[in-house]
Amino acid sequence: MNRIVTTLLLLTGAALAADLRVYPTFAEVRQPLTAAPVAFEWAQWRWIQPDSLSVLGAAPVPFSVQPTELEWLRAQEGQRVTWRPAGQSPQAATLERAGDLLLRLEGGGFVHAALADLSFGSRPPERGGVTFRSEGPLPAGAQLSYRTAALSWAPRYELRVGQAVTLAALAQITNRSDQVFTAGRADLFGGTVRQSMGGVGGGIAIQQSTAGMPVAVTPSSAGSVAPADGIVNVGEVRGLQRYALPGGLTVGRGERRTVPFLNPQVSAFTHYGSVLSYLNGAGSSGLVNRRYKFTPSLSLPAGVVDVREGDLLVGTVSLPAAQAGAPVDLDLGGDPDLRYVKRVQRLSQETGSSGQLLSATWQVTYTFTSRKSAELRVTVREQVYGRSVVVDGGSVQAGQVTVTRMAQVPAQGQATLNFRVKTLN
Repeated sequence: MNRIVTTLLLLTGAALAADLRVYPTFAEVRQPLTAAPVAFEWAQWRWIQPDSLSVLGAAPVPFSVQPTELEWLRAQEGQRVTWRPAGQSPQAATLERAGDLLLRLEGGGFVHAALADLSFGSRPPERGGVTFRSEGPLPAGAQLSYRTAALSWAPRYELRVGQAVTLAALAQITNRSDQVFTAGRADLFGGTVRQSMGGVGGGIAIQQSTAGMPVAVTPSSAGSVAPADGIVNVGEVRGLQRYALPGGLTVGRGERRTVPFLNPQVSAFTHYGSVLSYLNGAGSSGLVNRRYKFTPSLSLPAGVVDVREGDLLVGTVSLPAAQAGAPVDLDLGGDPDLRYVKRVQRLSQETGSSGQLLSATWQVTYTFTSRKSAELRVTVREQVYGRSVVVDGGSVQAGQVTVTRMAQVPAQGQATLNFRVKTLN
């Protein structure tokens, strides 16, 4: 098959894209494909999912991806080289075959060489890169598409609690590679996109190559820049949230850009304490968990939220994906100023003729002690297991039951919460 070989487009340290679609764990790059082959240096190829390369156009286009180094070696076939095997004197030779590095020695005979033992008369290309070639005519307006783990984004939120409660939403766009990404059109997508393909980078290795797979490392220092055009909330697109950057996007080598992208309003904010426990016949004690509950006016993709009361950072926790108008409940862990003691007393039990336990009645008492400067509502959720359960003399409930009770704990004071549970086996 005849291959179309035109001007070689080298992407040396930069990915010039017409379209960037950035997801939480990868980015899809779409760039105009007006000429082929296209060379990807190792610094770029190491992040790319090899199976994601495709040509977008009116009709499918066959293509191949080969190591750039192998292509260069094939061009050296018939050329003089110097072979320097370990512990031996250099020998002049001719490269007969590039595929298996077969040499014809000047003194006679043939040998397979290791690439590291060869010296060439011209400068070889960087090892580990690949070359993309189309094997048919390119349709008008064709684009080369691929996915790279070098570029990703994550939402980050700041919940500030004071006389007013505000929520700021920021987009952190991270470039883990040493190349520059720039595009006239860019979108951020929030949500989950499943991928069944293998890992990134280095899907093709030349024989005798010793180049290892680098480990992805996030830079320790990062800048924070907001483009003048900001980010536009486009809305839901097939189960994903889409945010457009009208002014395009440029992300430098190892750069992390932090950009405001949403301005949600917060309503129905509540600060309360929470205890989750289960009935096992024994008592317990510990800290009451701090909970912050609110309702956002906009849908929010999952991210990390810093919670501040005034100037004090009280916690950094995960914010689950939230729908507009649906409550969000954050758990910030134990409150050292609010403790509980749980006591469990078995009041009675019934046994059958053979001594088996038929039912048991328990009295559960919670005592809360507060050192806080304001009163606080505490919600207790007690898991009770049994074939049937009766709570405080109410109706019989089948299976697992969650007993939910609330207590108002005064500032610098105590409060007690009681309930009675009968389990039937």
